[in-house]
Amino acid sequence: MDGFGAGMQRFLEYPEVETRFAPMDRRPEALPFPEHKKDLRGVKVDADGNRLPSGTDKLALYGALDDLRATELKEQKEKLRRRRRINAIPALLALFLPWLAFLGTYYVASFFLHYTAPFATIAINLCILVACCAVWRKAFTAWRKNENEKDYYPAYVSAACLIAVLLGWILGDYNFWQLMQPCYNVDHLASYNNVNPSTETLRSGMVIPTRGKRYQDAGMVYFDHDTVLDFNKSMSFKNGDVFCVVPIVNKNCQKNCGYDFWAVGVNCCSEDIADFRCGEFDNLAAKSGLRLTHDEQRPHFRMAVMEAEGVHQVISTHPLFFYWLHDPVKELSHMKKQGYKMYIVLMIVGFFISATAAYFGLKWARELFRPSTL
Repeated sequence: MDGFGAGMQRFLEYPEVETRFAPMDRRPEALPFPEHKKDLRGVKVDADGNRLPSGTDKLALYGALDDLRATELKEQKEKLRRRRRINAIPALLALFLPWLAFLGTYYVASFFLHYTAPFATIAINLCILVACCAVWRKAFTAWRKNENEKDYYPAYVSAACLIAVLLGWILGDYNFWQLMQPCYNVDHLASYNNVNPSTETLRSGMVIPTRGKRYQDAGMVYFDHDTVLDFNKSMSFKNGDVFCVVPIVNKNCQKNCGYDFWAVGVNCCSEDIADFRCGEFDNLAAKSGLRLTHDEQRPHFRMAVMEAEGVHQVISTHPLFFYWLHDPVKELSHMKKQGYKMYIVLMIVGFFISATAAYFGLKWARELFRPSTL
């Protein structure tokens, strides 16, 4: 026994708990709920903030909320007027199609296809140009007639393509004639090694002056080690630019020497004194020549040679013109790289020009076809 009776033992095992209730005004369900803790997500309300019964729709109350619906539609149209979506397909066409047209016509007019098939090059670019003109005329006529957004994009894209084709043809033609065509000409000509520019020995043993007739197909010529430039017999001819020439000779030749090989350059000598400073004139290791293939320059260099014949009493029956170099293969590769480099540069510049034109064209279209304010 623990000193307690049976009654006390039952009291300890099952104590009686007193239940007390809070006043009605202090119960949680009677207290006001803070506004910032209210969550009305998913609850439908009307224009006055009154909660709608479950299962109802504010736009399907049999005309009870027509004013609210009209206000909402007005707000939606106003937002659409302020911020209109751009159709991605016309925007991409306005960006890429003129750029690709420029690159295509430039490539056709600038590189090897122009050299091997010049008439086909003209026909291809002319067809592209005529097609752009026809599409532009049709699209521009339709836009001027209707003046809507649907007809604006074809008119813009066709006009941009027409301008791009013209620029690509002009710039590609310039790159071809200035850089690529001389390289292709030299590639298709012959190379000669150990050439004596002053004398040559026939099979009979007779020594005669070296004549240019023998090397009419020369593209690159590697002269013998005794070859030098005879600066005392240099000459120039001025016709806007100064065209400079100097004979390429063998320093051991004393008489009966030929003067059909000439080193040339433009604007690298004086008009009245013999001071040829073209190419690698001061490089003692330079013993090679790269053939001049710019046809428009050849008559001017021929006039300079005729002046040298009269002044220095030399005879040049078939003059050949070369750039005086140490490594003509390296120079030819450099000229080709310049042509390709121009293509890459114009590719990048053309893309940014196309993007800028497309941006302002689309911006102007948005302003032109902006809906009127409700």
